[in-house]
Amino acid sequence: MKAIRKAMPAIALSGALLATGCATYDTSTMVQDLDSHYQNGRYEGVVYAVESALDLRDEETGKLLPVAATPKSILMHLEAGESWRLMGNYRRAIAHYDAVEGLFANEDTESVGAKIGESIGAALLNDSARSYDPPPSERILTNFYKALAFWGEGEPDNARVEFNRANDRARIAVERYAKDIAKAQEEAAEKGVENSNEQVDSALSQHFPGIDQWEVYDDFVNPAVAYVNALFLAGGQNADIEKAETLMKRVRGMTGEHPVIDTDLMALRQTSSIGGDGHYRWVVFEAGLGPIYKEKKITMPWLASMNGQPVMINLALPEMTDRNGVVDVNSVVVNGKPLEFAPLASMEKVLRTEYKKRMPPTVARAAVSAGAKALIQKEMGDRMGPMGSLLGMAYSAASTSADTRIWRSTPEKWAVAKISADQGQEILRIPYGNGESREIYLPAGKNSFVYIKQPTPASYPLVEVYEL
Repeated sequence: MKAIRKAMPAIALSGALLATGCATYDTSTMVQDLDSHYQNGRYEGVVYAVESALDLRDEETGKLLPVAATPKSILMHLEAGESWRLMGNYRRAIAHYDAVEGLFANEDTESVGAKIGESIGAALLNDSARSYDPPPSERILTNFYKALAFWGEGEPDNARVEFNRANDRARIAVERYAKDIAKAQEEAAEKGVENSNEQVDSALSQHFPGIDQWEVYDDFVNPAVAYVNALFLAGGQNADIEKAETLMKRVRGMTGEHPVIDTDLMALRQTSSIGGDGHYRWVVFEAGLGPIYKEKKITMPWLASMNGQPVMINLALPEMTDRNGVVDVNSVVVNGKPLEFAPLASMEKVLRTEYKKRMPPTVARAAVSAGAKALIQKEMGDRMGPMGSLLGMAYSAASTSADTRIWRSTPEKWAVAKISADQGQEILRIPYGNGESREIYLPAGKNSFVYIKQPTPASYPLVEVYEL
């Protein structure tokens, strides 16, 4: 009886921690419901669920309340913002993106005490115990979509501000990841696990082969965002041709030889205009569903801080995985003739750029967490014998979970086409659903930019037409 009473606090602790550590973000009911709505083009289902969850809807009248930033809800605001934009409600989309900007600022200026508390929680549980800190790709797309919304609302000055912010995010990202890596390594050294690098590197090379050979973009720049920004800067009365050319050259450096970008760059250089000697329509198609993260667990012997006695520990790391819902960009036609799209950007490549930078601090934090759990496992074994060891192993296995949180409204890819606008008005048609199609009349005799977003073949496409 005495032994059982002595074991009860540890058993209770294990039970509580097991309860908090078993689920991953991508398996939650809320996320799966939002995915189902989004992938089937039911954007109203997404916004209804999120607005209700954030208490932004009067349940009696159904009336929407003013958007206020809800702490710990960055991803929900992002999902709502993009679904509102897909529904054509730019003002509500902007309101949610404004809330996200405020939450970004809160995350970036979070107190030292709060960050320490999150670090302790992450060590005892997993990275999901930390408040969500969006990676550069999501921050850049937040400003990009917000820029498109302002542009669609006829507010080019506000759109310009958001494009500038999107550009600045890439510069900040380089500094951020350098600090993250240094901080994670410092935490690992403080916990006495700095000598575990060889074990971790061996496990990574076995379970994540080829990561060193991945093709990535330079300095976190999303070529699609930079390209649309260049078009924006090259058009209108307040055109900035010099800056547009600088951005276009940067995009050309990332894409290589390109049938559309090469002609754009030549026009900017030779005529100081985007159209050159004619009028054109640029069509950018944001298609498909971007990669998400799934959990991958690795079990390995751990020697650090164990007096040479091996203890089996678990590492859980995020692994990128593709999704279904591929959209055929070549199904888009103008006056019955298929548009010839050329690849512009890949979300997988954008995420791989971050993943290669994200992995070192992620692994270092996982090592700290694993080391802490190994110590708990040893302590419980010393105090309670075999029962304690079993409880320690169970706690370690169940509480070890990868942080799989990600903004799920991002696309698989971007493609671009360019056609003459000097043949008169034409009809652009985009198929969706069961044999349906959306038709848009394209302006003639002037430069214009058409932006399309379609997450899946079943979903109703967003089509925005802007004059350049």
